Amino acid sequence: MRPRSTACVRARALSPDIRADIPGVRYIPTQTEFVQERDPMEIGVGLPTNLRNTSKALLLEWAQRAEAAGFASLCMGERLTYAGYDWVLALTAAAAVTSRIRLLSNVVILPIHPVGVVAKQSLSLDDFSGGRFSLGVGLGTPLDDYDVAPSPRAGRGKRFEASMRTLRKLFEGESLIEGTRAIGPPPTRRGGPELLLGSNGPKALRRVGEFADGVVTWSFGADPREARGMFDIAEDAWREHGRPGSPRLVCGCYYSVGTRAKDDLEAYFRDYYPGVLPGQVDDLLAAVRTVTPDAIRDVVRGFEDIGCDEFIFVPIQPDIGHLDGLAEIVC
Repeated sequence: MRPRSTACVRARALSPDIRADIPGVRYIPTQTEFVQERDPMEIGVGLPTNLRNTSKALLLEWAQRAEAAGFASLCMGERLTYAGYDWVLALTAAAAVTSRIRLLSNVVILPIHPVGVVAKQSLSLDDFSGGRFSLGVGLGTPLDDYDVAPSPRAGRGKRFEASMRTLRKLFEGESLIEGTRAIGPPPTRRGGPELLLGSNGPKALRRVGEFADGVVTWSFGADPREARGMFDIAEDAWREHGRPGSPRLVCGCYYSVGTRAKDDLEAYFRDYYPGVLPGQVDDLLAAVRTVTPDAIRDVVRGFEDIGCDEFIFVPIQPDIGHLDGLAEIVC
């Protein structure tokens, strides 16, 4: 979705070999580069599938109505030790009842999975959706998920980097074992699905320069200054690795709408976060401001101004009214 407010238009240098890979962009050639005239910031919305009391019917209706409203993407994170659906199931179901809206895993906890299996899932979902899938991966915050997977907590950073390298090769259609066929189906686009690095930490964000196509960050307070600091780290790492163009810059936050917006947000936080960030629930609640139409609109304006490519609003209630309420505010 592209909101009605004025967008921040940024010019970026892009190498000719990638200029045709990004839809909705007009390129003006110069002597040495192509300048990209950016579209307004896009707005995505989370699926209500990491929540208690979600359902098949709600997932399918949410996906269809989000597309009809004009949202740019549907996202789904991964959490093993909580209610809700698996990311592959949820995004595949959404793909089956839509035709245009993009799909994003935000994020898959990569070190707990065999990398070949993630490649198979990603290539399958990208092919099934007609090339609409972006794979967001990260280390994950709830370490309990490592224990139940099971996967060792120790060494997860090194495993993450090794898996990112391997994913790139598999997305190129390479076989890692001589004489063995490559993991399929073949990628729908050169280099496979868009690969986004999900993180807020400086060390992790720097990995984008070597491994990913962009970053997907998070701000409880939907603070443009906080996000711009994270984007700066990603862009610096991108340049240090001599990569053309710029990384895709994505951020997100929770939102709540309606007469019970604050109460619904608090109920979710007090249920979910004690096991994820113990002792921090009150501080997290105090940080979140996206519970009124004016605050949500202000977030959109603020993130446009810092050059964010896409902002994602993540629901805290499995209620279609929360989707409709958001669409009324940002459309």
